[in-house]
Amino acid sequence: MPARCAPFRPAVQERRHCRAMRHVGVSPVHPPRGGCSKFRRDRLSPHFNSIPRGCSCPFNRTGDERSMLRILRITPHFYRPGRWPVAFDPVGGLQNQTWTIAQGLDMAGGVAQTVLTTYIPGGPRHVRLSPRLEVKCAGFWLPEFAAGPLMCLTWFLAALPTLFRARRHFDLVHIHFNHSVWCRVMTILLARLGMPVVVSMNTALWAGLQHALRLRGKPYDMTAWIERKALRSANRIVALTERYRLEAEAEAGPGSRVSVIADAVDSEAFRCPVQGADLRAFRAEHGIRDDRPIVSFIGRISPEKGWQDLPHLVERLSAKGVFLLICGDGPDRQKLETALAAISRPGSWAITGFVSPEEVKKAFRISRVMVLPSRREVLGSVLLEAMAAGVPAVAYAVGGVGDVAGIPPAFALVEQGQRDELIRRTLELLDDGPTRQTFMRRARQRVRSFSVDSAVSLTLRLYNSVLAEVGCGSRGRTEQLAFQKDGGPPDGV
Repeated sequence: MPARCAPFRPAVQERRHCRAMRHVGVSPVHPPRGGCSKFRRDRLSPHFNSIPRGCSCPFNRTGDERSMLRILRITPHFYRPGRWPVAFDPVGGLQNQTWTIAQGLDMAGGVAQTVLTTYIPGGPRHVRLSPRLEVKCAGFWLPEFAAGPLMCLTWFLAALPTLFRARRHFDLVHIHFNHSVWCRVMTILLARLGMPVVVSMNTALWAGLQHALRLRGKPYDMTAWIERKALRSANRIVALTERYRLEAEAEAGPGSRVSVIADAVDSEAFRCPVQGADLRAFRAEHGIRDDRPIVSFIGRISPEKGWQDLPHLVERLSAKGVFLLICGDGPDRQKLETALAAISRPGSWAITGFVSPEEVKKAFRISRVMVLPSRREVLGSVLLEAMAAGVPAVAYAVGGVGDVAGIPPAFALVEQGQRDELIRRTLELLDDGPTRQTFMRRARQRVRSFSVDSAVSLTLRLYNSVLAEVGCGSRGRTEQLAFQKDGGPPDGV
């Protein structure tokens, strides 16, 4: 799905900082009037309660020197402001959510993060997002045709020096799993090096390959063996939903410690008004008449996202004067465009390509319904955004989608593969009937369970627990690296 993380507003930053700090037993110091831009975070004293006094992990102020909890966040995909060639890396849910939690922790303070992600040809090698948050991009230059199969491999190879030096520069490593094997290999390697490791199961290993070759449950399923080995090597496992917590416990074996920390959404950002002139310009850019109701699909155009159902949806919607807005990009965009052109009326659909966070908020603002026909979905964070924006959604009940919907469901769930039912429910929600109003009311309540504050609080508690258990990280007090007076990371990191 496309990137959709709005910059934090000062008032939101202040509230989020204070709430997150209270969750972990910290008394926040409120900034003076004027917002967080004038807030001196060195006035804070966030002691993590269960970590012994004097260890290297908490943010302890001694004179002008400061020590922060140092996190190496490893993710093959990470959104950051700006543009890059979407042919190499169309922005999706993993990029969006790692960005959200990294930003949330940065706002909470007391944590210095280095994000180690893939190098995208044409993009920068290093990005400084704040004094406590930097992005390092590892990998080799690749032509576009080789990016798909080789990008994660070259990222792994280029990241090896950082992994071997991790014990000297970081207290804990948090790895976000995508579908490739290399995140798992990194976990096993770091554990062997004695580094505390937390893993988030954002995507099952080789899920598409496992399904295509019917490996699941077979004794020769190497994907399952690698997954199990990696999970058992981690100090903690983060699952996005209760369903995947049970799966992780089954894979990791007895004694595994799995926490559920769902993806998060900044609801306030999606409730902010959008200027009418901006909405009119957005409609004009994508050829949408003012009198056309809009159904939106917001996601990566790839097989697992179910784009195959969109041409049939357009065919039915266009007969009723409804426009399908497809926000996203991906490897199958050309196939989708060809299929749509073959069966649909002119002016009944548009594909925006890569969209910025602000553009996605505009898309939600003009949409009546959002559809998500995914074949596989660990969580489906775009559903959180739809609920935050007040847009009713229709989705196939796959993976963790049902956990997101809750009981009673906050959006329409359809059995996987029931295309006609998906279309019927979409048409039903276009009308201002009781069903639409019911889902909108439930969504407003349900989305509160996925706040950024909650995710930050749970993540800090998790880090706290791991570091207390392993003796406050990999370095003793005498090896502690002092942070620069401007709040930057230690020299040499």
